[in-house]
Amino acid sequence: MRADPGAESFVFNPFVEGFDEDPAPVYSELRARAPVYFWPLAEAYLVSRYQDVLAVLKDPRLSRSHRDNARYQPLPEVPEYQEYRSATENGLFQVKPADHLRLRRLVNPGFSPRAIERLRGQIREITLAALAGLPAAELVDLAPMVDDIPLRVIGRLLAIPPAMEPGFLSFARARLLLINPALSFEERDELIRGLAPGYRDIRTLLAERRQRPGDDLLSNLIHIEEEGGRLSEAELIGMVESIIIGGADTTVHTLRFMLLNLLRNPEQLARVRADPSLARAAMEETLRFDHFNKFGTPSFVLEDLTIGDVHIAKGSTVIPMKGAGSRDPEVFARPDEFDLARADLGEAHNFGLGPHSCLGAHLARLEAEVVVPTILEQLPGMTLAGPPQFTPHLFFRVMSSLPVRRGMT
Repeated sequence: MRADPGAESFVFNPFVEGFDEDPAPVYSELRARAPVYFWPLAEAYLVSRYQDVLAVLKDPRLSRSHRDNARYQPLPEVPEYQEYRSATENGLFQVKPADHLRLRRLVNPGFSPRAIERLRGQIREITLAALAGLPAAELVDLAPMVDDIPLRVIGRLLAIPPAMEPGFLSFARARLLLINPALSFEERDELIRGLAPGYRDIRTLLAERRQRPGDDLLSNLIHIEEEGGRLSEAELIGMVESIIIGGADTTVHTLRFMLLNLLRNPEQLARVRADPSLARAAMEETLRFDHFNKFGTPSFVLEDLTIGDVHIAKGSTVIPMKGAGSRDPEVFARPDEFDLARADLGEAHNFGLGPHSCLGAHLARLEAEVVVPTILEQLPGMTLAGPPQFTPHLFFRVMSSLPVRRGMT
């Protein structure tokens, strides 16, 4: 059996007009009519009910390593691809479960709340610099303003020297573009070949930190040991890439949707203005209520299993749709309301569960707690100036424009 019987007359279409603006109606129909739905376009099973999503996140018979994908194709054996191939294969998103567990044990201390807290002042400084770059006009666009904030924060986390920051940002932006599977061969090839200066800079930094370690994540990763073992150079570079991939665009999208939903809900906005610490709850509720990811992170079936009443064969791909599961009325009271004080917010598990919970969750929460209140503080009369605009993307709801009025007096 390939899918729930209710799916026979239902066709999932995330490309329908209005989906990027509000996918909730489609998610609702998916949960009701085809909670485990085989989507031919992605050759994957979409899981949309909360309990099924939770089961997928917990099930050890599902792997997050892309090398367990039945359709996985290694990169061509091209010399210019060697560093990219090595970094990708040694990063958190492709290593086998045992190596993933080992890597996470080694790096988790560097992402603890205490370790991340030291960045608070620098995050505010970066946000103020981004705000200073806005035009001195009544109407401004906040979407592009937040673009580089998370990347610059990651640069501070790694203690990238100021002289190397432009090159680091260029490298990181190019690496993020490579996530898009819709790239042509020519586009992908050009991006990969263009990464060489960035890899060279990372290797230079690694050599310097080995000789002169500092109080930064990169130094800690170089010198940390577990049972006599250290991260290899390939794993260190793979970890830098994993931090970029996991902590840059994801936070950019979340910050944009936080601002949008707060501006659309004046009572909730007033609460955050009065108590900036509630920005953390605003981030969690935004990810529950209005997630930027259209689908979810794919998992790959290591042995035959059943989800709901659907048999799924080894080698299949399963996508837990957290955005759909987090609107499930069987779990969440008033699921279609944006409410920072909801008692069931913790059930959303926005940053995952178990060994694949988000490594940078504490960093993302700190950024939300600093960036959004700083923007609200500096633009106290801000209001929406129109609907947001979206740029088509295969995976993400990419908000390319968020027009606001400053409310200058």
